[in-house]
Amino acid sequence: MTYRSLAAALVLLLVLPVKAQQGPAAHFFVYQVNPGAQAKFEDGYRRHLGWHRGHHDPLVWYGWTVADGKRDGYFIDASVGEPFAAFDHRVDVEQDGADFQVNVIPYVTPQAQLTYQLLPELSFGTPLENRKPSDTVQVTYFDLRPGTEARFERALQAAHRVLALTPSAPPHTWYRLVTGGDKPQYMLMVARANWASYDGFRKDLADLLTNDQSALHDFTDAVRTSSTETWTYHADLSSLP
Repeated sequence: MTYRSLAAALVLLLVLPVKAQQGPAAHFFVYQVNPGAQAKFEDGYRRHLGWHRGHHDPLVWYGWTVADGKRDGYFIDASVGEPFAAFDHRVDVEQDGADFQVNVIPYVTPQAQLTYQLLPELSFGTPLENRKPSDTVQVTYFDLRPGTEARFERALQAAHRVLALTPSAPPHTWYRLVTGGDKPQYMLMVARANWASYDGFRKDLADLLTNDQSALHDFTDAVRTSSTETWTYHADLSSLP
């Protein structure tokens, strides 16, 4: 390699943003949009994403609106697929926060900040980590009885085996709560293209375990409560470097 071509390569490396490393961290932020502020919020959030792009933020940021359930209308954004350490090295945290205060906070009320760990061995597909979000996603939260995590995960292993033999099954991605809420808690994200996808597949976890009574007992004994909701993906309120 000549001196000139080597210099050009070095310049290219300096100007290109550094890609985040792959990892199991999944950070979710929940906001209630203030009454009558939806349009202003979306405009401000787009400006804030512009700040991230302008500062070559290597982290992925997905944006959804909750379409049903108790949190109907809430906005959720998330950064997933990096090591947990990536959040120790975010791009200019102080300026990021200042820009968020100006462009977003006037129009929302923060509700929660939740950090999960991806469970790849229990998941049947990981669209978000592969940067291929679905148009909608069916999200179910499972609150467990303390000490039942091992039994619950055995049930998930059995469900995974059934999904692998079901041609019509959409991706099922599992996360375990690390911090930010009541534990033990798990979150399941089922990728959905549209409502028609429910005609092809709408089995819940109990349905998948119908023919495995041991796994079904593990599941029913472990789960204390569960709730589900639909999220609508917004490509214009997301950033995929």
